[in-house]
Amino acid sequence: MTYLVFARWFGLVSIILSFGILFNLEDAAEMAKRMVKSETGYIMGGVLPVIFGSLSVVFVNSFNLDWNLVITMVGSTTLLIGIFRVVFVKQWKALISKYIEQIPFLFSLFGLMLGVALLYVGYIANVFDYTVH
Repeated sequence: MTYLVFARWFGLVSIILSFGILFNLEDAAEMAKRMVKSETGYIMGGVLPVIFGSLSVVFVNSFNLDWNLVITMVGSTTLLIGIFRVVFVKQWKALISKYIEQIPFLFSLFGLMLGVALLYVGYIANVFDYTVH
């Protein structure tokens, strides 16, 4: 999996999920309240970031100053967030419970920004990497 494939895939998933949440903020807040109290919250909040973050780190692991670094940093951050959520469950649940009303909007906003950035990396930025000789 190249960084372009990962950026395109994760960017598209991020945009779709973010728009779904943005258009259903009240339902998302209710689901978040229920998720914090169940195993679903543990899986969605901790396990999935560990899976996606580790895939990124394993397949796109480069610290060169190019777009690979962006993907590596996104994957590493996602992995670290997932690890925090899995290891420190009580602290994560307390934090989420405290800001449960704001989280769906902020999650959607962050997801849209991340998705746009990744889609730019995956589809547009590489066009400018090729020079005409």
